[in-house]
Amino acid sequence: MILNELYAISESSGYSLQGSFTHDLTKSKVWLMQELARVQPEISAMYILGSWYGNLALYMTLDPMIRVKKIINVETNRAMLNQSERMLDRVGARNVEYMNKDANTLDYRQLGTDGVVTNCSLTDMDGTEWFTNIPNNTMIVMQARDNVESKPFYSTQDILKKFPLNEVLYQGQLELQDPETTYTRYMVIGRK
Repeated sequence: MILNELYAISESSGYSLQGSFTHDLTKSKVWLMQELARVQPEISAMYILGSWYGNLALYMTLDPMIRVKKIINVETNRAMLNQSERMLDRVGARNVEYMNKDANTLDYRQLGTDGVVTNCSLTDMDGTEWFTNIPNNTMIVMQARDNVESKPFYSTQDILKKFPLNEVLYQGQLELQDPETTYTRYMVIGRK
């Protein structure tokens, strides 16, 4: 399996392409895919907010445990988005669109009735409009971590307190080790 080869990369975490493939970040994306596949294995459109280098879209292409008609990578950093497009083109991802935009300004017009909004960057993203603008009854996946000084989340309940859902379908935590420290990543999947 190609994803297992990605686990072997041991570059330091950071805002680099190599840093985006550290074991902990890869493991958290695979965890997301596994749990989302249990609750919604077919998706019309998935917005990936703060898509960074497009790793989640890459993993979903290489190991399609979830069938997604359209993935929309949303990223404010044009260079990261361009790298994402080059990388995904190399692996034959034909269902990905690239949106160079602030997630807080989205109107989610491409969601459809069984669309999903994914935000693995709760601790890095300013503003809450990204959540407020999501239509009611939309499936949402959120991840956050506990070792970020500016905006830590210490439980799934912290996520739900800030971003309340009408229905919680999954909540859990994963103990991880990045190149510098150990931390806990929390994930909630549910409907707004």
